[in-house]
Amino acid sequence: MKIEELIREKPHLQSPLEFYQKIKNLTEQCKKDKEVLKLDSGTSVIDIVLKNFSSVFQIPYESISFLKDEILKSGKNPLKEPATLWSLQLHSEELSKEDIQRMLFILSKPFFVFLRKEGEQVSFMDTGKCPVCGTDSSLAMITENNEKIMICPLCEHGGSFFRIGCPYCFNKDSTRIEILLDDEEIRAELCLECNTYIKSFKENHYIKYRDPFLIDIVSLPLDIVVQKRGYIRRSPNFIGLRIIE
Repeated sequence: MKIEELIREKPHLQSPLEFYQKIKNLTEQCKKDKEVLKLDSGTSVIDIVLKNFSSVFQIPYESISFLKDEILKSGKNPLKEPATLWSLQLHSEELSKEDIQRMLFILSKPFFVFLRKEGEQVSFMDTGKCPVCGTDSSLAMITENNEKIMICPLCEHGGSFFRIGCPYCFNKDSTRIEILLDDEEIRAELCLECNTYIKSFKENHYIKYRDPFLIDIVSLPLDIVVQKRGYIRRSPNFIGLRIIE
């Protein structure tokens, strides 16, 4: 489903939908450039990510080129440790602390995706966290065979998990997991043991939207309802939001 159509259908979600589209474009273009140019060194890939970020968000490259020096100065390789980008100590008179954190999250997205190998089959069963990058997940798809596939919001890896169960505290008691549905029957699974939740959707939702992360965005009102009840989302969505107001 095209973003333009969704915005017409859900005008109250225009801003997050447009933001989602930009991050999606950034990630896809970085993947394409890395494959076409056969890049594998940290420095070369940093250049590609920054140039695409500049293009997608229409920010002059000169304004963000200093980030390359900061990344290299940190001594960390974002190709192996993408989360280290979040801890860069940046100071700006033009950007707020929140703006800087959002920018670093967006820049980390392509690096997280680079960690994932196409066709990789690894489940979430052992720890409930993404087996590729170690991130918590708050999104799952229920297949036609009634299997639950957890989906990482950062590296985008999908892997099986217990059909009934909380990935945070491993509560598997169905009487201690409450289900809340929105108008499209996208579900919030509320764990009464640890006070957290995940969202899940069925394959028919995927057929409609063609992207699990887009489903997460269109169901933002469900996050608001659940969080007003005091439940916690442990991981961010595709655009970096964990607390939805």
